[in-house]
Amino acid sequence: MALPFLFLPPLDHGTIGRAQSRSGKRFSAAPSSMKNIRIRLGALALFLGVFPFFLPRRPRIARRILIRADRSHIFPLINDLRNWPRWTAWNQRQEIEYHYEGPPAAAGATQHWRSSGHSGVLHMTQSHEGERIAYTLTIDDRWLLEGAISLEEIAPHQTRVLWIARWHGAVWPWARYMDLMMMGWIGRDFSAGLENLRKLAETTAPVLEAVG
Repeated sequence: MALPFLFLPPLDHGTIGRAQSRSGKRFSAAPSSMKNIRIRLGALALFLGVFPFFLPRRPRIARRILIRADRSHIFPLINDLRNWPRWTAWNQRQEIEYHYEGPPAAAGATQHWRSSGHSGVLHMTQSHEGERIAYTLTIDDRWLLEGAISLEEIAPHQTRVLWIARWHGAVWPWARYMDLMMMGWIGRDFSAGLENLRKLAETTAPVLEAVG
């Protein structure tokens, strides 16, 4: 019986050489690719390790909005803490219990609040009629934020509102990633709150006293 391999065509040594060459190139490319991956991972790890050192030790958030209303119309909404639940974003996102102490508005007014996961105290520290208020916010007896809302009349019946907050960042550099996330969360709530304030101020009659 004739063996099958005897009927195969003769081997082309040139073809074999080219195939081996291509195979060698293919296998030699794998270590190079792994090396590039290791370099990129190392660069990423270096960036993540060094980046926190360039984050601010005292983070600051600022958001602005233009409201078509007089300052005298907007000011009671920010000066009396009993009005804050009407426009702040966090009040609309979750159920919050409030109680108050001290004067109803202006410096000295204090709002205690509690939600399902957190509690805190908002205390008004400054109040300049029709212009600006300042406050401190303590959350879970761990974080202390300082904030202010200012009103600037730029034209008749047009007011620019600026809301800022700042706090002392983490001492440990890598913990500042939490500060970075807080900046995103607070900035989102400030933007939403100012939009709610704009709608409230532009669609309601002038506020003479707090609701509630």
